[in-house]
Amino acid sequence: MLENNFAISELQRKMANIVRIGVVKEIDYEKAKVRVKIGEFLTDYLPWITSKAGKDRDWSPPDIGEQVMIFSPLGELSLGVVLGGIYQEKYPASENKKEVSSLT
Repeated sequence: MLENNFAISELQRKMANIVRIGVVKEIDYEKAKVRVKIGEFLTDYLPWITSKAGKDRDWSPPDIGEQVMIFSPLGELSLGVVLGGIYQEKYPASENKKEVSSLT
């Protein structure tokens, strides 16, 4: 019975960790990784997702205090990747228009 309870708890923990929202607390620019605070928990350093990371590369690291989402395969936060850019009360959207710029 105790083993079943542990297995259920572990499964619930992993399910809860597949997608998490937190705030960037530390940045390692050299390794392109961040630590994210989720409630009272601080993750290990995780890589952030960028739009280009091959021959052509894009460099736009998240900021300290930026709200981000962590996607964790199999619910393991240590395997997570960080997707940045969630507006929040502290950092709201800078425009409130349907389009800000257009290509012509």
